[in-house]
Amino acid sequence: MTGLRVSHLTKRYRGNDFDSLHDVSFEVGKGEIVGLVGKNGAGKTTLMKMITKAQRPSSGSVSYNGADIFGSDNVLEPFGIMIGAIFLPYLSVEDNLSFYLKLHGKSRYEPNIRPTLELVDLWRKRERKPSGFSFGMKQRLALAMCMVDEPEFMILDEPFIGLDPDGVHELIGVLKRWAADRDTTILISSHQLAELEAICTRYLFLDNGRLARQLAGTGNELTVIRLTRPLDDPQDFKGMHPQVAAISADGTSLSINTSKGTLNDVLSELTLTCGVAGITVQHNGLDTLFGKEQQ
Repeated sequence: MTGLRVSHLTKRYRGNDFDSLHDVSFEVGKGEIVGLVGKNGAGKTTLMKMITKAQRPSSGSVSYNGADIFGSDNVLEPFGIMIGAIFLPYLSVEDNLSFYLKLHGKSRYEPNIRPTLELVDLWRKRERKPSGFSFGMKQRLALAMCMVDEPEFMILDEPFIGLDPDGVHELIGVLKRWAADRDTTILISSHQLAELEAICTRYLFLDNGRLARQLAGTGNELTVIRLTRPLDDPQDFKGMHPQVAAISADGTSLSINTSKGTLNDVLSELTLTCGVAGITVQHNGLDTLFGKEQQ
């Protein structure tokens, strides 16, 4: 399998009588941008740390391009990892990136240092030592170290913290271009749902350490049609019209996803058979879906 495979991953910390992560399985294919969403304590950071070998699972496995990350050497070499701010406090910002590249045998990427620091708005602070930085500035440095060597797989934990709106917009643009032009794969965790919605192609919802749901990208509008009388055979009607996302239990309302087909043919048939009492358009955004998932 090409890409990342997480299989039945479980983590129970010593002294606990519960799993912080329980039986989580999913795959991330090449070039995907996958959002990891959940409340604080849902297990997002624990999952990311196990994927990057910072922690070992209690059970389960993680593989990349078919190689077990815990049983093989250098599997994570093409990864860019941003989980917390890791740097040498006695080196300047610029020297931190230069040392990182030399340490990993990637000095050929030295010309990337300036454009990467400009992207995260740290170029003007390149001679400063990060020990006195704010949390947001440390996050930006961690993001720069993650991106500077053009990794093929990026794991990003809260990458938008510390960036101004223009910086967020530019980062989203860069990551989307990398995914499209270089087949860069990205697993990204953030509480900023609007930013995730602008970039991700798929979402993983963690709830109390469990993978509660996987969803395709959102951002579509749903048209809700209320009927004068119920449908005679709701399931048969849904099978005939793939754009029907859902039908109420009593058969008196339908949700139509217009990205999967036109609204006109559904409306025409309903007008003739059941009568249309009203139409409402609602945005099916990530914030709405996340809210439903937590109820």
